[in-house]
Formats: sequence, structure tokens, C-alpha cells
Amino acid sequence: MAEILSIQYSWNRRLGSSAGVFMAAESSIRLTLSARNGNCRRDCNSAYFIWHEAWTWRGMAISSRPRRLLRFHLANGIVSIASNLLLTYAYREFLGLPLLIANLAAIVTTAGLTYQLANAWVFRMIAIALLIGQAQGAVLTTKLQEKAAESYDMYVQRFESADYLSRPLLNVQAGFAIEDKNFKGDNAGQDVPGAFIHHWVGAILIQHASAARVSSVLEDYGHYTQIYSPDIKVAIATHTGGESGEKTYQIRMITEQSESFLHFAFDIRGRVRFHQASDWKVVETKAYQIRESNSAKAPYADLLPEGQDHGALWRLNSYWRIRQMGNDVYAECQVISLSRKPLIGTSERVRNRARKSLENTLRQTANRALSPASAASLD
Repeated sequence: MAEILSIQYSWNRRLGSSAGVFMAAESSIRLTLSARNGNCRRDCNSAYFIWHEAWTWRGMAISSRPRRLLRFHLANGIVSIASNLLLTYAYREFLGLPLLIANLAAIVTTAGLTYQLANAWVFRMIAIALLIGQAQGAVLTTKLQEKAAESYDMYVQRFESADYLSRPLLNVQAGFAIEDKNFKGDNAGQDVPGAFIHHWVGAILIQHASAARVSSVLEDYGHYTQIYSPDIKVAIATHTGGESGEKTYQIRMITEQSESFLHFAFDIRGRVRFHQASDWKVVETKAYQIRESNSAKAPYADLLPEGQDHGALWRLNSYWRIRQMGNDVYAECQVISLSRKPLIGTSERVRNRARKSLENTLRQTANRALSPASAASLD
């Protein structure tokens, strides 16, 4: 470890002063804890900060610049020293690299880490929950690839052509059931570039209810902010066709998702179709535009370009089928969505979040269908 400390400070001095001189002989590496090296690191960090303010993340509020400068020095100082030291040790001890090569590899890796940290914390102020185990798979900005969108469309087309109305019912003897239909997130065995296809199906048995009442809950957009609180913040629907048997709507919803340090908000535009198919009442919702709010705060006007955000939600379709079963109602919802691939170590957390979200939707729908307010809406 002593030799790693020696090479660490020697490299910091050389790279920080932009000398660009590679000393190949390990015997020439010396421990140099000089004030000059510290001043050079400080000056270089300040120069990097000015560059980022002027170009990389230009256009940010001047009033918050001192806080960004403080975070920048903290991020670069702590991360660069700790990461270089630990990564050099790891590359040397576990990969068997020569000391100089191990340190060079650590410096390159750390450069990427400090950039992402600046993007996530210094300039974007996205909580760096990834570093403390709270990440849910969408911390850093990314871009939806065209081939990923095409894969999603193919997946949805295949699902719809398979006649999902004829699939077996889920076992709801315990009250409700939820299944993950696409655990690997792929498209029929084919990888989805930079993205993950989520497909969940959940069902609930609503006792002493009517299918008409459950369907009316899903159509009651004026009360969505109450029914599906706290996730739905805005729900606006415009009736575009049909009066009985089949109805269509254009909808706009703003939803929020939060847990621990992460918080996201989305402006979703979609089309909805209510119709009858045999003894099923069917509700199909297909989003045609999803944009993320950069601040995730009302009035949600700071929308990021579509497909160029944190990748938490790029596509979203839902399919409800509702059937009367004696005095009870079988209500099933399938959700197919597209997001970025979960970050390493967060897959289970992402799955748990998706499962919980669908469970909440089923229970909230059932609770509303059994409430006096729902009964009054049918009168």
C-alpha cells in the first residue's frame, strides 16, 4: 500500500500540472506531499469548474454557483483521492497489472466517476443515491436508442396479436396476484439496446361489486388525483368519441414517483379506449408522449426532451380486463413499459418498486369501486 501511496501523489502532481510526462521506472516514484501539488490540484479543479459552467452544463442559475463550486471541490477532492488509491490497489492486487499501469487505469476510471458525479450531484443535483445503496435504476441521464423503441413496439405488437383477453385468469383466491412476465427485460430473447422492457400483470378479486362500477372508476378522470393519490398530480381527459359500448379519450396526466432520495415526475399524453369484448369490459391506455420534469416539482414546466432524460420511463401501455363473476368482480391489469436498464445491483429494487406500484393501483381501484362515491357516480 505504501508504494501505491507513493505513485498516487506522484501521478497527481504530474497530471495536475499538465506535464504529461510518463516516468516508466517505478524506482523514480516518490512520495511528494508538497504545497505546490495541493495548490495545483486546487487551481486545476477551479479551471475545470469554470469550463463546466461555461460549456458542459452552461445556462445554470448564477445564484447557486457558489454551492456548485463547493460541491465540485468536495466531489473531485474526495472521489479522486479515494478512488485513485482504491482502484490502483484493486487493479494491481486482483488483476495483476504493473503498478504504473494500474494507477493509469485508476486515473482513467476515476475521470469517468468524477464526471458522472458532477452530472448527478454538482450540476444536476440528482441525489447520488447510487453511492449509498438507494438507487432504483435511474440516477444518471441517458438517451433512448431508436432500436430500443423499435424493440418495445415489436414486443407490444406481439402481445396484442396474441389475444390477451383469452389468456387464463390469475389465481386470486388470496385476494390478488401479481406476476412478472418479462423478468429479463428482453424482446423474445433479443437484447434491448440500453433499455429494459417491463411487463407485469396483476389481478384482484373485488367482492360484492359490479363490473360496471369498476369500469366507471377507471373512467372517472376528474377524481384520479383522489383515487390514485399521491402518485397522480394532474389528470385531464377529453372525450373524443363514442357514447355507449365504446368510448375514446385523449388524456394528459402528471405522475410523481419517489422513494428515499430519488424523485421523478412525468407529463404523460395518451389515448384510451373503453369497449366491450364478449363478457369482458376492456380499457386500453397507450401513451404516445412521455416527458420528464427536470425538477420533478410543480408546475412541472421544465420538461426535458422526450427520450433524453434519466430513463425512468420512456414508454407505457396498460390493459385492463374486467369480468363479473357472480357477486364479485375479477379485475386484471397488465402494464408494459420501457425504461433504461437497471444499474448494477438495483434490479431487485426496481422489480419491487414495479410490483408495489401495480399492487397499489389494484387496491386503490378496488377501494374506490366499493366506496359510496363510486356508487353515486352511477346514479
